[in-house]
This record gives sequence, structure tokens and C-alpha cells, in this order.
Amino acid sequence: MPKISVLLCVYNGDDYVRGALDSILSQTYSDFECVIIDDASSDTTPHILREYASKDNRIHIHTNDKNMGLTASLQDGLSYCNGKYIARMDVDDIARRDRFEKQYAFMEEHPDVALCGSFATVIDEKESTIGKKIFPTSSVDIKKRLLFNNQFVHSTLFFIKEKIVDIGGYDVFFKKSQDYDLVFRVGSVYTVANIPEYLVSWRLGSRSISWQSRGQEMYALRARWNAITRYGYPKINGIYHIVVRAIWLCVPLSLKRKRYVR
Repeated sequence: MPKISVLLCVYNGDDYVRGALDSILSQTYSDFECVIIDDASSDTTPHILREYASKDNRIHIHTNDKNMGLTASLQDGLSYCNGKYIARMDVDDIARRDRFEKQYAFMEEHPDVALCGSFATVIDEKESTIGKKIFPTSSVDIKKRLLFNNQFVHSTLFFIKEKIVDIGGYDVFFKKSQDYDLVFRVGSVYTVANIPEYLVSWRLGSRSISWQSRGQEMYALRARWNAITRYGYPKINGIYHIVVRAIWLCVPLSLKRKRYVR
């Protein structure tokens, strides 16, 4: 069994999927499998995936009969992963060559940690650096700021499969902000962490699945509400941030973009 399962979901990702796969397959740590869920793509993505799979037997492709959406695909994908650890990856992002090596070593050295992320470099559609994402690194500090906003970039997540499955994995109610809901639930039970290194280049573009739409922000509000009503996060602090983020919904998209590249 491989030590790590890389979980990648893709829908019509032929613009970027080669870059993502190249960054995965060139990792300095090689004991992994790459589980790819093709969510019924209608472009050339299936052809590209078959091309890569024919050259590297670590790639395992599972194709949905119909489009299920990211969250359902991720939840289904967990069942195909055989590794002790799961490394999330998004099709439009790029992993640093030593990402798996760094995160695997960190998790082995910190057995109390169930999930870790890292800092991220923000890039545009041409892979030019336009910003950085820096987060708290300790579990205590992460949980203090989690109600304000997500303290992880989804494509940096590296977690123990067994522990994430035990809390139910991805909640398919969350069509968006599924990672935010996940880290709330993980953080309510386990220790979490961020590695203070830029292990992923996170693409912020017009079609980026990680760009916050109004719908995503609505789901994020629901994740916060669940956090204070179900998972033991501070109620007063949570209600304050829910009100603030509700006001944030009214801010023009152009101003929000500036906030995300800082």
C-alpha cells in the first residue's frame, strides 16, 4: 500500500490538468498513488488523463457517469484512497516538488496532528506570482481565527484518512466551502497545523474553483453557523463573524479580489 493517496477531482480541466499532474508526478517523495475523479468531463480532459495513466501506474482514474459536483466526487474519492494519508490537490494548482516529502515528514513527527496545510503562493492564469497566503501554524491559533475565515488552502490539505472518515468525510450538503466545513469538524476533535512553507501555488483566476462566489460565501456562513451550534466553537465570536461576513456579501467583486491576493 502506498503511504500517500493524492486525491484530485477534475471537471473540464484541460487548461491546467497537465501542470497539476506534472507537479504531482515530479515529487521528491514517490511512494504515493494519484486517485483522480473525472466528474464526467466533456472536453479533452479524459484523453489527457488516459495519456498520463498509460505512462505512470500510480495514476488511477475513476469516471463519474454524470456530473456530481466537487463535494460528492471528493466524498466518493475517499473510498478509493488506499494510503494512510491523503493529500488534496486541485486541478488548477501546482505543488512544490518537495510538498509530499515535507508534509509526510511533519505528520510522522507529529502523530497528534490529524490534518495539516501550508502557506501558499497565489498565482494568476499565466502562473505569475500575485500574492501570498500566510496562516497561523499552531492548532490553538488556527482555531482562534477559523471563525473569521478559513485558515487553510484546500489544495494544501494533507490528512490522516482514517480520522477524516471517522468524522464523516466531506459533507455533501456543502456544494461549495466543503473544505471550510471539513476543517471546522476536524478542528473540533483533533489537532490541526500549518507548515510555514509555500508548498503549493494556488491559482486565482476567472474559472478557479477556489475563487469565492456569492454562493460559496453563503455556504461559508452555514459552515460558521454549524461550528457554533454543533461543534463547540465560541457563540458570541461566531455570531459576530457571521454578521460581518454577511455584510461582506455586499462588497463588489473587484474589491474582494484585492483582498484575496494580499
